[in-house]
Amino acid sequence: MPKKVGHTSEYRDGHNWINVKLSLIEFEEEGLHFFYSPALDLTGYGKTEEKAKESYNLAMEEFLKYTSNKETVFQELERLGWTISKKKKVTAPSLSELLQSRSYLEEIFTEKDFRKTDETVAIPA
Repeated sequence: MPKKVGHTSEYRDGHNWINVKLSLIEFEEEGLHFFYSPALDLTGYGKTEEKAKESYNLAMEEFLKYTSNKETVFQELERLGWTISKKKKVTAPSLSELLQSRSYLEEIFTEKDFRKTDETVAIPA
């Protein structure tokens, strides 16, 4: 499969899927663990890191299931600040754009100890 900047595309299960790399911010606040995806504005939390990750994975699964079933994936991504080309190339907002549009992200970066990781997520096209 050809690699493109920011994503790759593949065909499976009768649908096109676009693989995108997302940053995931992990932090702790008031005894709770959080996993936050700024590009999708999704959060998971729990009393342990494991429970928070499970919660985040469930939120991601529900986001993908709902937008796929409603056929609103691209509209939702655009609402979240993503750029969608006519050829269905998707580009996530830059960190500076996310810092401007997600005030909570700036608070995390300036007031909390956090860890950033990246993950690849398959989004139905």
